[in-house]
Amino acid sequence: MYLGRWLGIPVHVHISVLALFGGFLGWCVWMLGPQGILAGLIFGAGMFLSVVLHELGHAIAARAYGIGTAHITLYPFGGVAALEREASSAHQEMVIAGAGPAVNIALFVAFGLLWGVLGWRFLMVYSAMNILMALYNLLPAYPMDGGRILRAFLARRMGWYAASATAMKVGRAFGWGFVVLGVVFRSMSSLLTGLLLLGALRMEHKRIAWQWAFERDRAPYDRD
Repeated sequence: MYLGRWLGIPVHVHISVLALFGGFLGWCVWMLGPQGILAGLIFGAGMFLSVVLHELGHAIAARAYGIGTAHITLYPFGGVAALEREASSAHQEMVIAGAGPAVNIALFVAFGLLWGVLGWRFLMVYSAMNILMALYNLLPAYPMDGGRILRAFLARRMGWYAASATAMKVGRAFGWGFVVLGVVFRSMSSLLTGLLLLGALRMEHKRIAWQWAFERDRAPYDRD
């Protein structure tokens, strides 16, 4: 579903998000009665805003380095800012990857201050939501933001391809860790997080393997 252009960037929501949100609203009504609709809408609005601003953080940082963003798409477990090309240095990748969590940290502070002044409980929820989102995205689990920062850090010492391979191994360990936690503690969210992370890693592995096979002499960046 197309939601218009935000700062000149097309923003879309995957249809699965609408299905998940409908189920979430139903759960809120079941738990809280009719007032659950309002609670669900307020929570959903905060989550939507936080994820979109997170992805816009990536896009704005990329734009500062002359990298465009084709579109932003929101999925049930996060969003994706589709950059038109890779960063051309480790420093650029660190800044672009870190910009999303930085936005969430800023929102954590802003909503926290507003909650302190106004005392509205949903502002406390928004504040907590954003610090959790920042911490989650900073996990060094490639291809999440923290994993991209890890790759950029390693690339300064071992080159882009070796750093990518190492970052993917770390990401795979996190992915299986989430799966194990999901099974042991019967946590569907942990299980799905792990499976989605492993799926994203599989696609990244194919993409980087293709680059290695045909463009190994043209890594996006190397030691700098």
